[in-house]
Amino acid sequence: MILRFLFYLFPIILLGQQDGYLSLYNFNMNLINPAYAGSEGSHVFSLTSRNQWNTIKDSPKTTGLSYSISRSNNVGLGISVISDKIFIENQTMLTIDFSYKLTLSNDGAIFLGIKGGGNSYSADPTPLIGFSGIPDPAQKSLSRFNPNMGVGFLFKMGGVWLSGSMPRLFNTKRDEDIEIQSRDRIHIYLAGGAHFKISEDFAIIPNLMYRKGKGLPNAIDFSSWVSYLNKFDFGISFKSGSVFSFLASVDLGENINIGYAYDTYRSSTLSGLKLNGHELAIRFNIGEVSEKTENEVSAEE
Repeated sequence: MILRFLFYLFPIILLGQQDGYLSLYNFNMNLINPAYAGSEGSHVFSLTSRNQWNTIKDSPKTTGLSYSISRSNNVGLGISVISDKIFIENQTMLTIDFSYKLTLSNDGAIFLGIKGGGNSYSADPTPLIGFSGIPDPAQKSLSRFNPNMGVGFLFKMGGVWLSGSMPRLFNTKRDEDIEIQSRDRIHIYLAGGAHFKISEDFAIIPNLMYRKGKGLPNAIDFSSWVSYLNKFDFGISFKSGSVFSFLASVDLGENINIGYAYDTYRSSTLSGLKLNGHELAIRFNIGEVSEKTENEVSAEE
């Protein structure tokens, strides 16, 4: 009797990740922060594909796509698409990004951004196998498009940057059923990093990302890169949940960058399950690269 009671209680206290999370988030920051639109170049195109727990059938898969362009009068425009597929769930977030640049007197800049769009969510419970022949009223197909909007800021000065954003401001329901409490939950992202040149050929680039979702535990990602000749970058990342990542990227010239991340678990129990992840990213910076401030140049020399 006690075990049966705990079985019914367990789903009530279960917490899980809702938004897709990328190890190579620096390749595609537009996905979570509209202030990046137009802040990194005149035409920037990024594509990221992530396969998590690849040894399991129907494991989570995330694809992120963004394009941004810098316009006159300190205006930046962009479009962001992120698609998540997890077993019976499919969701695609499509947004239009707008940013405005404020130049500071100390050779720094603040970019303020806003995004508008919505999330297309669907779930098909057909593959779920029950232990009883009695139909479960909670097992019904869901399909809905929820409009939403988000805001963000980006501060850059010298080799230092700080970012904050809320990609979704509305905690909207995915279904009107009283018994089903599936929502597009509000998430807060705070991030920062720096570029330290230690010699003519080498530089160290530490980054920190903090994420908080409503009703979910805190998530922290700390990564550190070593850059050689500004062309070959190698790094490691430590995430909440005992996740450890190996990172690498290469500049192919003509403003083309390719990155790869391999995720595994530090915990011996979890690592034995071989729940590894692979992530691949490519980035094109077409046209004129955004100008560096005097502090950025002096920080790299």
